[in-house]
Order: sequence, then structure tokens, then C-alpha cells
Amino acid sequence: MSTLRADAQRNLERVLDAATEVFAVSGPDASVDEIARRAGVGHATVFRRFPTKADLMYAVVERHVDELRSLAEKALASPDPGEAFFGFVRGAAELGMTLPGLQKCVVECGEKPGAAELEQLMDRIVSRAQRAGAVRRDLKPRDVGSLIRAALFAAPPEQWRSYLDVVLEGLKPAASR
Repeated sequence: MSTLRADAQRNLERVLDAATEVFAVSGPDASVDEIARRAGVGHATVFRRFPTKADLMYAVVERHVDELRSLAEKALASPDPGEAFFGFVRGAAELGMTLPGLQKCVVECGEKPGAAELEQLMDRIVSRAQRAGAVRRDLKPRDVGSLIRAALFAAPPEQWRSYLDVVLEGLKPAASR
């Protein structure tokens, strides 16, 4: 992979930042013209780097996945598995729920960038918290993720934190509730 000139790198970052903002609001229906305008670049600059809107959307989703991966890796490095689990879930939920249009982009991408890796990281975070006694052991790690996602997607936009709190409280062992 070649290194971009400094100005080209700045333009790329501005395009990706603007695309994240626009996709977060409009989802896959976002306008490339709006993205270029917000980034302060020409339409051709966007298409030179991203030949299709789908390519740009995929790059934004990959960037989002990188943020989630970083949160997961910090959780796995934390000395307290329980705090790490609950902190990771809250941080990941905050990222996802404050960018609702981006979640639609993830679905639109079909092939989910980094999905398998994120699932494995989540499984490790949950298993570690279960072994430490911070999360119920009668659930499989994949079930924990499914319960959290179900609560978030079922919640009205302004109440997702409350729904998440209820699920997280229910994931604690009975003795610690």
C-alpha cells in the first residue's frame, strides 16, 4: 500500500469524517454531494478515492469496526473482567446508538466488515467476565450479545440506555443484584 501525500491524507480523513456524520444521519441514502460539501472537497475527490458510494460506506463501517475493536482490546487488557465487560458494552452501545444511520449502513454492506472478529472478541470478554463471577454463567457468550442487541434495537431512541441497564442488571449473577 502506498503512502498518501500529506494533503491527500488530510482530504481522505475529512471525507471519512464527513461521510461518518452524513451516514450517521441519513444511512445508506446519504448523498455523496453532501459528503463532499461537508468535507470541503470536490465530488471528484471523493470518487477518485472511492469509486462508488458503497466503497465509501464500507470504508466508514470499517472505521467504526476499528473503534469497536479498540474498545474490545482495552476491555480484554483490563485487570477487572466485570468492569471491563460492562464498560465495553456501554461504550459499544454508545457508539452504535448515537450513529443510527451507520447501523443501517452496516446492514447495507451485507458482508459485515470485521463481524466475525468482533463476535470472537465479545465472546472472550463475556467468558472472562463469567469466569470472574461478574456475569451469569448459565448463558452462552453469544446469547449475551444477542440479548444486548435485542434490547438496543427494541428500545425507543430516547430510552435505549434504560433498556440496556435492565438487560445488564439481568446479566449479573443473582447474588450480586
